[in-house]
Amino acid sequence: MANKTEMAKKKEEIIKGSLVNIELYSINGQQLKYDTTSNELSLERSNYLDLYEIRGNIVKVRLSEKLFFKPEGLFKLDFEVIGTFEFNKEVKKEEIQEQLDSLATPLLSYSSMIIALMTERFTNVPFILPPEKAD
Repeated sequence: MANKTEMAKKKEEIIKGSLVNIELYSINGQQLKYDTTSNELSLERSNYLDLYEIRGNIVKVRLSEKLFFKPEGLFKLDFEVIGTFEFNKEVKKEEIQEQLDSLATPLLSYSSMIIALMTERFTNVPFILPPEKAD
């Protein structure tokens, strides 16, 4: 059985964080000319997560998204969103790297909303994509 000091240490190790802000950092979209008689288009999505900034107990995570077609057609869209998280104590890069995928969840949801809004402007029909990391 663990003694009280061991249990206290385990409680101190719990890092709690909350999202305090999401911002659209940059966006670039282009409607493209395409041949409607050509082969079918395939929508491609790529995204990338990284630590943008760590300052004490404040962490900024950046999600970069790219949407495009193969072969090129309809539109291409790329943007970045930055989520700001506040933790209950100062955090280290290694601790955040371990949680990066779970921290990305609200950023991916926000990204899906942006994709739907922007694709509706390009095509008159919103593309509703799931809030998930691309392969």
